[in-house]
Amino acid sequence: MTTSTSISRLSMLLCSALLLPLCALKAEEQPIPIFDAHLHYNADVWETLPPARVLEKLTEAGISRALVSATPTEGAERLYRIAPGRVVPFLRPYASRSGRYTWFRDDTIPRYIREHLTRIPYRGIGEFHVFGDDARTAVVMQVIRLAREHQLALHAHTDRLGMTAILEQAPDIPVIWAHAGFDVPIATLRRLLEGHGQLYLELSFREGITREGKLTPEWEALFANYPQRCLVGMDTYTPGRWVELIDLAEAARAWLRQLPPDIAAGIAHDNAQRIFRESNRKLTPVSGQQEN
Repeated sequence: MTTSTSISRLSMLLCSALLLPLCALKAEEQPIPIFDAHLHYNADVWETLPPARVLEKLTEAGISRALVSATPTEGAERLYRIAPGRVVPFLRPYASRSGRYTWFRDDTIPRYIREHLTRIPYRGIGEFHVFGDDARTAVVMQVIRLAREHQLALHAHTDRLGMTAILEQAPDIPVIWAHAGFDVPIATLRRLLEGHGQLYLELSFREGITREGKLTPEWEALFANYPQRCLVGMDTYTPGRWVELIDLAEAARAWLRQLPPDIAAGIAHDNAQRIFRESNRKLTPVSGQQEN
């Protein structure tokens, strides 16, 4: 072997040795993929954010799939039709913002839901707002019956009393608690998670997860005890939240990286993926009969 050949091989070995740590570092820096469990595509952004641009923004933010609802629900349908593999459509039970706090007393809502379930393969009903004993009205009970009949998940923005009522009526389908109840005590969350195997906590806007950028011990322990029952969401309920989408996703990753990798991956992506596995689900006929 010539001296020049030996030097060449030595150089290659040295380069490889130097590159290995860089490659490992680069792998560690790869963003955690996110399955966003709380996106809205409301009419107030349709003109500035056409569906193709929405998909680009999701890609830029590292969001591989998203649970999408909209006011009106046609927004979710628009996104689903151009990207059925990335969009998990949920049907909001009111057509305008004005129905947000009255829908649960509107007798036309069950018919509205039945009609829209024939349009695309919706996977759930929500995000809907209902609180306290309003979650026990006849309209809410009919909506929950429809969800159970068609094996749809529920996505509820509610308080402790409202969630308790919903879980009593929907023990056998996934129920996602938007914002994990905002400020509901962790002890209450634990009790409900323990008693209801299909309750999931969606964590956008949830108070107390971090303090000065660090995971709080209470939430770190809850994630360790219930690693398969938590989901992340960005909640693009205003146009400004769409502008901030990349930053919102990075803020979620900042505290996810403080968890063990398997728990972080579950919360960021795998748990939602397990609930909403991709399928060739077909539309099923929806009865036109009035619910009892």
